[in-house]
Amino acid sequence: MPELVPNPVLVRKLKYDGTLRSEWPGDLVDARGDDWLVVLHDRERHQKSPPSPRDPDAAFAIHVIGLAAPLTTLHLFDERGRFIEAKCDAALPARLLGRTIDFVDLDLDVIVLPGGRHDLRDRDVFQARARELGYPPAVRRAAWCGILRALRAVRRGRFPFDGSIEAILGRELAARGPL
Repeated sequence: MPELVPNPVLVRKLKYDGTLRSEWPGDLVDARGDDWLVVLHDRERHQKSPPSPRDPDAAFAIHVIGLAAPLTTLHLFDERGRFIEAKCDAALPARLLGRTIDFVDLDLDVIVLPGGRHDLRDRDVFQARARELGYPPAVRRAAWCGILRALRAVRRGRFPFDGSIEAILGRELAARGPL
């Protein structure tokens, strides 16, 4: 059985004012050209700080981080690799600094459940923070563009909702041997 070679990175979620919201070590497991980075978080090896009470059942999480698009998604899976939910964050395109990936969360979210059900969340939070932190018009537009991109991807079965994230997790789990 081939041995896994970790490719460690640190994903940092920031607010528009630069405040650190969370950081989560993981392993870079894929990239899509210069547009997307795919990072695997394994509950046994990677601890999110601060911990998230929202996803206690998730044994694995996969971040799909936009380097060009104003969107970052987080896909949650149970210990058998079954999809629990995904959260699509409107976000400024991420920056890669060494082994650290920073993205700026812009508050708007789409939550995707099994079967493709989805829900837009946090419009009121977005409006309040946009005023409070002074989001310029271009940043406000970017947030809505990220959300529209997420909705289109979910509804049309496009990356990262085309099965490719599940395939990446399957490949990673298969490399570890039987569950």
